[in-house]
Amino acid sequence: MRILIANAHGDDASSGGAERLVRDLGQGLEARGAEVSLLQSFPSREPGGSFERIVLHRSDWRDDRARRVRNHLGDLASRPHAELDEALARAAPDLVHTHNLPGMSTAIWEAARRRGIPVVHTIHDYWLLCPRTTLTKRDATPCRPSPFLCGARTRRLARWGGAVSQLIGVSQWAIDLHASLFPAATAHLIRHPLATDPEASPPSEPTPATLGYIGSLERIKGVHLLLEAAPRLAEIGVRLRLAGRGALEDRVADTVAAHENVAWEGAVHGEEKQRFFAGCDLGIVPSVWAEPGGPTYTMVEWLAARRPVLASTRGGLGEVAGTYGGSAAVEPSADAVVGAVSELLEPRRWQELVAGLRPADSRAETEQWLDRHLAVYRSALGRSTI
Repeated sequence: MRILIANAHGDDASSGGAERLVRDLGQGLEARGAEVSLLQSFPSREPGGSFERIVLHRSDWRDDRARRVRNHLGDLASRPHAELDEALARAAPDLVHTHNLPGMSTAIWEAARRRGIPVVHTIHDYWLLCPRTTLTKRDATPCRPSPFLCGARTRRLARWGGAVSQLIGVSQWAIDLHASLFPAATAHLIRHPLATDPEASPPSEPTPATLGYIGSLERIKGVHLLLEAAPRLAEIGVRLRLAGRGALEDRVADTVAAHENVAWEGAVHGEEKQRFFAGCDLGIVPSVWAEPGGPTYTMVEWLAARRPVLASTRGGLGEVAGTYGGSAAVEPSADAVVGAVSELLEPRRWQELVAGLRPADSRAETEQWLDRHLAVYRSALGRSTI
């Protein structure tokens, strides 16, 4: 079977969770005997696999303002242009699986339909509903899409939604928000697979002494709430460690300078990243935006490192916060963060949370995750086997 995976940033895992999923999915499908190629809008900074790839544009919108403007215009036009048809002709797939579509737009769905190629789509964010993809304003407060501006854009993008026969969501929350845009699609919930690092051990401290955050230093991720909570965390004897890069770097640096209990590691990768997890007793994902993923890859990474994690109650993340062993739900506010950590300073409550951590067979979880995708592909192709 030949599968074309379409994603704006391909399998460049440095770009985000969708790209990591594309990498893992593509490699898993190849291991099952499928021929996988990638259609991506922008050049990869760190390509993760050796797939045959087709790149539509020479520049990345993050480096090229003109490219960013053309992306938005392309969303509004959503026209099945010759480049898309040529890409489909070159890849000659049996099935197209689309993910994030900036730079190629939903026109890929119609281009595939005209060639009689089944389409599966996975929802990772709110791009179809919001040009910022987050449903928030720049200050991270909730934004209600304008029915005249955002609504008109959504209607343009969604007009090809009938070509999608199978819809995958990484949370039920994401599926429910988008279901009306896909009138002919059957919806499937496929959560990110869990895993456990076999070399990782649960924290040995009788109560948590270090709270860790890893990810983008952005307001939508709730980093400002952690900085606001830092003085009160110091009062209860808890250190705060942060890792990542982003718009709030200056504020993070100022907080580190002002409070001895706060440390910032910058971006961490590989073994350095694993040491960061090991150096924290408790993780937190305090997102103020409605995270589409339930769980997010960050939450999975904390649990994989055998570290309990506080997860925001917003969006898809809220579906699993407190239901996965080793996790607890926290409202995204500074007061709630301090309250949740304070509660865990009671040794019995902390030990109950740590005891909830369960080893997960990463291979079995991944194989089941691949099985679910292949079942969706069989439905799209109208076959009992692949």
